[in-house]
Amino acid sequence: MKKTIIYLCAVCGLLSLAQPISANEINENADTTNIMLVKQYGSFIKDGRPVQYCADKGLLIIVSPGNDYTRPVIVLRNKTGKAFDFKPEGISVHALAMKGVKSKDTRYLTTAKYIKDGGKKENVERDSLPIYSYSKYISKVRNQQAWGNVLGGLADGAIDAMAYNPQSTTDRILLDQNNEQRYKENAKEDEAQIKKIVDGYWKENTIFNNTEHSGFVAFKGVKTDNVIYSISVNGEKYEFTFYFN
Repeated sequence: MKKTIIYLCAVCGLLSLAQPISANEINENADTTNIMLVKQYGSFIKDGRPVQYCADKGLLIIVSPGNDYTRPVIVLRNKTGKAFDFKPEGISVHALAMKGVKSKDTRYLTTAKYIKDGGKKENVERDSLPIYSYSKYISKVRNQQAWGNVLGGLADGAIDAMAYNPQSTTDRILLDQNNEQRYKENAKEDEAQIKKIVDGYWKENTIFNNTEHSGFVAFKGVKTDNVIYSISVNGEKYEFTFYFN
């Protein structure tokens, strides 16, 4: 089934981050990070969604797109015997596209099927999908929240106008109290969303030995039937390809 990757829509209340995932969720047979001397890729299912991982000389990387492929959760577990620094610039995202197809509405939609059907690799190319920086993503979500509050205020005003009896001050008082409560609840939800981003968005971190760190990133999506997440750690690149049909 084809998957449409879209922007976040905080206005519509769709800002729900992917569910957290831990390296411990990999089964014992696959989780052999202490002894693996070469890259070993694998996958499993979490909440009906595919998750991929790679174990390599004590390093375990997990990529979990969850319900929204534009906000993948990435986990790094370090059992290499030494600490290393990881920057979010080491994360990149690509979509496979059909060469010669210019329209973004169709450029990526059949590429995965083409590959699965044995199509020639020379007819396929990669497009980079820009990832939002932490500061830009925070700003983007706040702007969406502000616009959502404006739309909500307009809707409330229309409802109030229809319900308001100009001859009853009691109606006006009740409507004002109800609106104030709604505004407070919306403000709490907005701040809760921002806190999730502050706590969970990938930032530069030192990953010490025998520890793991998880976070998510967000990127501008396109209509596609595939996506490639590329994670670079200590100069080594690990790629995870997901097909949506």
